[in-house]
Amino acid sequence: MSLLSNRISREELQPGDHIYAYRKAHAYSHHGIYVGEGRVIHFVATKEKTRSTREPRCSDCKNDPNTARGVLKTCVDCFLKGHGLLRFEYNVSQDRFKFKHKGTCSTESCDPRDETVRRASEIFDKDPTHGTGFGEYDLLKNNCEDFASYCKRGTSVSEQVVRAMSVGNSFADSSNSSSTSSAASPSRIDDADNNSKTAFLISKAASFFSSVS
Repeated sequence: MSLLSNRISREELQPGDHIYAYRKAHAYSHHGIYVGEGRVIHFVATKEKTRSTREPRCSDCKNDPNTARGVLKTCVDCFLKGHGLLRFEYNVSQDRFKFKHKGTCSTESCDPRDETVRRASEIFDKDPTHGTGFGEYDLLKNNCEDFASYCKRGTSVSEQVVRAMSVGNSFADSSNSSSTSSAASPSRIDDADNNSKTAFLISKAASFFSSVS
């Protein structure tokens, strides 16, 4: 890996790696845990998908993309979906962190690899049929990066959502400033209305970083 890129080859993969792959022209990234023997455990939408066309079942891992939901164990190819393989970094310096995109690294430390694999496997084994071992998928509160982060260090964090919320709050602050300055006389903005606007803008910004695969 270089300073600005986390790309790795498949030969570099090690059990316990937190890996990710970009989707839709880098609009968002999908995260998972490599558990060895060519398999990745990752978290996708738990709601039934509506598809206009059906995709074939994978001949390697037998994953059916038409019905797969929740916590999955698939081959690397099914995880990547034709995109590049990247490895999430932990315990990076503050200087290095500044150069990296959100959702690619963390200044926090992580747990040993065997503990990471154990957590991911235990969650998958809770319900390998329906994939409900990590609860219901939620874009803002419980997504694929939350899952990978939990497996890696015991705490759920999604840097993509942090970025989306930051963007949403910036939009909200800008909107409120414009409304206040253009008013004929200063008036107090209702807190409930303000919170509603912020939540809406956050959700709109977060949609760019959806982890639904």
